[in-house]
Amino acid sequence: MIKLTELQSSRAVVDDLAQAYDFDIDRASQDYSWIRLTPEHRFLVIAGESTGGAFLAYGDGDFDQMPILYVTSEGQAGKVASNLSEWLAIVVAVPHWQDLLHFSGGGDLAEMRRTAELVNGRYAEKVANSARTHLMTVLAMQEEISDPIAVFHRNVAATDCTVVAADGWRYESLFNKFRSDDLRI
Repeated sequence: MIKLTELQSSRAVVDDLAQAYDFDIDRASQDYSWIRLTPEHRFLVIAGESTGGAFLAYGDGDFDQMPILYVTSEGQAGKVASNLSEWLAIVVAVPHWQDLLHFSGGGDLAEMRRTAELVNGRYAEKVANSARTHLMTVLAMQEEISDPIAVFHRNVAATDCTVVAADGWRYESLFNKFRSDDLRI
């Protein structure tokens, strides 16, 4: 089980996650007081991303073992992993996870797989093999998920918590209605 303190203790790990995977632990210190969960859960912002979104560990128990909720700056939220270790395995295996959500056809697993095939090559240069290798070694990530897209899909589909805006509006699902045919490469 990977712990948040492990990530925070290595500047190289923090930098790799931020630069190669847009999972920026340094952004966790920003003001996220606007986040209100429904149903109400305690949470800890563990990272942010470049467009203003946030990753939260939420629920009861040890934060490292809690589910991870991703909140976008555009009014979407959803569970992306069962815990921090699983999220890191997904993001390292599927660095284009945001495209899979955007072009999911409303949450269709087959559509997410088609999107993955189309965008895979786009990320070959962006995601440095050295970052992946470094993270896998330093964080002892020997256990890779055999089907990370299916695990990711299952988590988002099983979202049990969302964000409510100050005016009472509930954030929407992370699954978008666009399909892989809409993707311009």
